[in-house]
Amino acid sequence: MPKHRPEKQREGTLQAMHASGLDVQSVWIRYFSLSGNADEFEVDAYLSGLITLSPLDRDLVSHAVNELITEAAPPTAPYSNDPQVSIAQKVLDILDPSDGRNERNEDGRGQGQ
Repeated sequence: MPKHRPEKQREGTLQAMHASGLDVQSVWIRYFSLSGNADEFEVDAYLSGLITLSPLDRDLVSHAVNELITEAAPPTAPYSNDPQVSIAQKVLDILDPSDGRNERNEDGRGQGQ
């Protein structure tokens, strides 16, 4: 399996961050939670190309970015048979699920509609 040179890995990680709208602080928090050893300033300096990190820490930064990208997946496009339930109605359903007015039929419409 080909290895990424440190600079190529850094560039690819930074490109993924920019494309996904991730900031250094959120990446560092995730990186640190994965047992990363560098502080936020070092991660920022690494991503800016000022320093390099150990292969393990570079991989942990990349892994943190990949996890955050996966968690922030964009919304999916609706299908024609998806129920059209507003967010406000979903909140009402959560707040008072016993209220019969908030019950939904299989087509997503309230009873009596």
